[in-house]
Amino acid sequence: LLAAAAVVGLVAAVYLLFIAPSPVKTKDGKTLDLPPLYTGSIPLIGGLVEFIKHPLQAVRAGFKEKGDIFTISMLGKRLTFLIGPKAHEVFFNATDAELGQEEVYKFMTAVFGKGIVYDAPSHIRAQQFKFLGKGLRTERLKSYVPLIVEETRRYLAEKLNEQSGEVDILDTMSELLILTASRCLMGKEVRETLFTQVATLYHDLDQGITPLSVFAPNLPTPAHLKRDRARVEMVKLFTKVIEKRRAQKDIDTSDMLGYLCTVRYKGEGGKEGRLLTTNEITGFLIALLFAGQHTSSVTSTWSILFLLNQKKKGYIHRMEKELAAFADFEKGGAKDVVYDDTTKMEFTEACIQEGLRMYPPLILLMRYCRVGREYGKYGIPKGDIVVTSPGAAMRLDDVFKSANQYNPERWFTEKDLPKYSFLGFGGGRHACLGGAFAYLQMKTIFTVLFNTYELEAVTTEMPKPNYAAMVVGPHHGTPTRVRYRKKTIKDIKDSLDLKVPEIKSMSTKLEAPADVTAEYTAEEVAKHNKEDDLWIIVDDLVFDVTSYVGQHPGGLRIMKNAGGDSTPGFKGPQHPSHVLTTIMQFCIGKLKK
Repeated sequence: LLAAAAVVGLVAAVYLLFIAPSPVKTKDGKTLDLPPLYTGSIPLIGGLVEFIKHPLQAVRAGFKEKGDIFTISMLGKRLTFLIGPKAHEVFFNATDAELGQEEVYKFMTAVFGKGIVYDAPSHIRAQQFKFLGKGLRTERLKSYVPLIVEETRRYLAEKLNEQSGEVDILDTMSELLILTASRCLMGKEVRETLFTQVATLYHDLDQGITPLSVFAPNLPTPAHLKRDRARVEMVKLFTKVIEKRRAQKDIDTSDMLGYLCTVRYKGEGGKEGRLLTTNEITGFLIALLFAGQHTSSVTSTWSILFLLNQKKKGYIHRMEKELAAFADFEKGGAKDVVYDDTTKMEFTEACIQEGLRMYPPLILLMRYCRVGREYGKYGIPKGDIVVTSPGAAMRLDDVFKSANQYNPERWFTEKDLPKYSFLGFGGGRHACLGGAFAYLQMKTIFTVLFNTYELEAVTTEMPKPNYAAMVVGPHHGTPTRVRYRKKTIKDIKDSLDLKVPEIKSMSTKLEAPADVTAEYTAEEVAKHNKEDDLWIIVDDLVFDVTSYVGQHPGGLRIMKNAGGDSTPGFKGPQHPSHVLTTIMQFCIGKLKK
């Protein structure tokens, strides 16, 4: 009897610890069911065991068994997963008051700094994101292209300096991306005189963020202690650079560092407030480098390996033909590419976007449930960690045709994708601010790389993804090694002359997702014509782009047709193909005739 009582007591304790939150009620008082619990093959703790061993496999198994909403218990914390476009609406349409970021990403404070991004109050964080968004708008992106071209040529001439050879493409792209990103973000003086120091400190910061850091960010492990010392040294290093830049009569704002030296917070009563502190500027630069270098180096590596391993399908030949239009036919390699050139690289962008769909660097996106949320017959209780998984969601066969196959052509043929199907840069009000910069950076590098060298995979075997890392890239080894050969001008001309099927352009008329049925008159749309309440019309569809204003690479030019028809501007040559998937996230209805 005592043994039986002990077992019952243990089960009850586990139930209270792992499963029993307060139920969620609707406005009319109806109690909603809790999401189904995924336990895997071992009662109660199987889901936890599987998730720790292989998170993405556990998410896919949970989806297969339980559907698009389910919960996994994690040592007293409930992780409730939303997988699939319809379920994603609960995640991405939520306000900060409903689903918060700070609680789940607070562990990054040790790297970014106190009072920065996730450690800042919401009204300050909103201003900080606006600063960063403005720093990545089109007018600034234009100035970054020549810098990326210069750094890429310089790196390749030094590292791939033989007529032919072999390199690890993951290492190559990682080094190239941090060089080009640091040049655009941190300025010429850092690149020329301090880059080695910055790269070393950045490495220590990077290595100080591990899965353990999510749960115990301040535990005095060797990696954490090294990370904290690097953060202090990084501030000291940038203090000198910032003071020197601010001492200039006319501050050079061609890079992000210079721009951040000039911006101010809003003061009381709408007055101009204080300048950013050295600690804040350093934190922003670290945050941008973290976001950009990791994701872009991983995505570009996967994209290149897919292209090389599927040469028979002709994707790489089509891309090389597109890029050959920007070659230097006198000296060889690429010409001095400019921003407008990059907007014409539609298939190159599709190759990158498809690599990002296949292997998104962040396999999980998280929020903290601040108030109960409703989805179908289920209620997500306050206190749950709400999770979506780009790694699982972008491989759903009922969303993407042959979802497990790399096919960049899908971005020209699958026009009926539902909202929140592509999550390469997140979605909704917290979509990645640096998406446009990432595409620009990778396309510019590809233009120089593929007009200078012919690449060949050492093996047809694709590398395995490294799910032990915070940012999921390929494992090093033979599959990440590629052979290179310097191209002749004839090689480039042959690529340009190659006959390939014509690519469809963005002229295709947008169609409303099946679940969007609301209708609005032109008069109703016209009322939403302000920066904090902005609707537009494209192809007789209505879009609420209020939450996108701060992320728009063209800045407030999105306001040009506020409350009206933006179709001509949207279909303009300045917009690459990925804006199709971006804008569909904001579709709220059709124009009522």
